[in-house]
Amino acid sequence: MSFNRLKFPPAMAAVLTRSRDYLQEEIGLKVERAKPRTGSMDSLQLRDVTSVVQTSGPIQLRIAFSFDRSLLQHIRSVVTAGLHIAPHEKELFLRETAGEVVNSILGHATADLAEKDNDVILSPPTILDEGKLIHRPKKAIFTSIEMSTVRGIADINFIGPAELFDGELNVLGDEEKKGEGMHPLKVMIVDDSLLTVRTLTGMLTEMGHLVVQTAGTGAKAREVYGEVKPDLVTMDITMPDMDGIEATTAILTDFPTANIIMVTSHGQQGMVMKAVKAGAKGYVLKPIKPDKLRDMIARVFKTSP
Repeated sequence: MSFNRLKFPPAMAAVLTRSRDYLQEEIGLKVERAKPRTGSMDSLQLRDVTSVVQTSGPIQLRIAFSFDRSLLQHIRSVVTAGLHIAPHEKELFLRETAGEVVNSILGHATADLAEKDNDVILSPPTILDEGKLIHRPKKAIFTSIEMSTVRGIADINFIGPAELFDGELNVLGDEEKKGEGMHPLKVMIVDDSLLTVRTLTGMLTEMGHLVVQTAGTGAKAREVYGEVKPDLVTMDITMPDMDGIEATTAILTDFPTANIIMVTSHGQQGMVMKAVKAGAKGYVLKPIKPDKLRDMIARVFKTSP
């Protein structure tokens, strides 16, 4: 289905209504002002934390909720009330809050936008931690709504066509699209970090692949591999029960043709090499970059990067 500019107004109206409802009913915050910014917007300035979701179906956009940190911190305090959060977990839960808030709002808004036999599909959210400036390419349309509350401001940015941008709102050129022509892969993500799982899911979905299974431990990955039979496994190293090197060895013992790539931090290079010696096809360093992941997948499956 081709991009339809006429979908912007109903999408903006539905998402604004659901955003107001959520902030007032769930968070106890009144939206004091909602200021649409339309017309010839040449750029978007993102705020402190942004959650980006792609919609497909009758509405094909990227919708980016961009929060002042003060507002998002207040929302986090409300939605996590009663939970024990250690100091080192606060930033993680801030990001999780950004994703869950947007999931909730857009999940309800899709009911307003769906057409008969044509549901609106949402991608997993991608979380950005920087106030980056997004310049509009010639073929794109930018619209935005600025919502003001006593706790801070959130912008709802509507960006289309979606295919002009990746999940982090980088403009895609011909060079950046290379490697996306391969057949869709069934992927199993093995990682005990919810943040990493969501990041990888978003990137892989953006590339056209399908995440068919996730596992939080190496033992679980070994247990379910034979049932799922994925084309590709992304494997963390440090996990409870069975680490990624042990899991890689175990899976390859039972399934010698398995394609496994390691996902690791800079401080684990020695462990990565052990995994490669055990049969892993390569590795991607954290923080994960879409181009590095795409290049590694292309290398494993012998396609053009």
